Amino acid sequence: MTNQEFLTRVWNLEQVARPGLIVEETEPLAPGEPPIGTGAARGAPELQQALRAFQMLRKDRDDNVPALSAYLGSYIQATAFGAVERTFEDGHKYLAGPVIFNAGDVARIKPLPLAATLLGQQIDVLRHLAENTHGRYLIRTGDIQNPLGVAAMLWDTNDFYISLIEHPRAVHRLLEMITEVTIDYIHRMKAVCPTLLPLLWPVIWAPPDKGIYLADDTMALVSPAIYEEFGVQYNNRLSREFGGLILHSCTTNERYFPSILKNEGLRSINFAAQYSSEMKKIFQFFGGRVVILPHYVHGDNPQIGTLPEFIEKVLDCWTPQTPAIIYVGPKAEGGLQPEVFETFARRGYDLSLK
Repeated sequence: MTNQEFLTRVWNLEQVARPGLIVEETEPLAPGEPPIGTGAARGAPELQQALRAFQMLRKDRDDNVPALSAYLGSYIQATAFGAVERTFEDGHKYLAGPVIFNAGDVARIKPLPLAATLLGQQIDVLRHLAENTHGRYLIRTGDIQNPLGVAAMLWDTNDFYISLIEHPRAVHRLLEMITEVTIDYIHRMKAVCPTLLPLLWPVIWAPPDKGIYLADDTMALVSPAIYEEFGVQYNNRLSREFGGLILHSCTTNERYFPSILKNEGLRSINFAAQYSSEMKKIFQFFGGRVVILPHYVHGDNPQIGTLPEFIEKVLDCWTPQTPAIIYVGPKAEGGLQPEVFETFARRGYDLSLK
């Protein structure tokens, strides 16, 4: 059974012998080994970078189905409404600031032509990757934030959360515009990239028929009732348009569990373990209903322990009735991560069994 066939069984909520496992490990190129795609990639730094990362990725120890990635940022949808990208002193990029300061400002907000925004740039990068790799590689989607999250980026923070209560019509008007632009953006990515992989984070493979990735990180900043009115309602528009949601929310707290299930066509749940409810509670509530996607990022998870401790915690929760895929990100310095495989072996799981 191939990795893709095994992961398809997990995504279909079938009972399998173990959790799926994706571990990003890198190895230096062999001396004299030329980078793949050099000729086709001339003048395209995003393609060169994506191809080099793909080439250095070790591909024979886990369940990975590798893909190219050309991620431009989590904030790019906001530029379709006039927000401006800024490069800060430490080199990181984000928005220079809000463009809405009160509910009255919403009336002047109009979507810009996508070609004039970072969404247009993301679409162009995907087009370039697709045209110059001729269908040989899967290519990950650009980032997709849910409409509520984009609205929070555009609006002065204090006034935005007050307006959810005091000016809901203005917020809904903005969310309608963001939803329409997001639908257009996703359709355009699909149109220029026939091998588009619908999942950006975590970095694993997902079947195209499971819908589309959606980041939903504003959930925990509002009440469950407000989340359902201003978040779930628009998430569901995207779910109906694209056939399901592959959901990420950094803070997946048990007070929101019933509201999360109101997202139609929910295929999976990914969460940052250090900010979320106990792993056991997440598995008990969502197990068997959706695929659970726990992830580990080096240097970002001190509250949940070492990498082997994290793997042990997930394995303590997993059963064949609660399909899951574990993702382990790369080390900052690159290299292999044998402790993951040693932990699996110590617990009696044979990665050759699929």
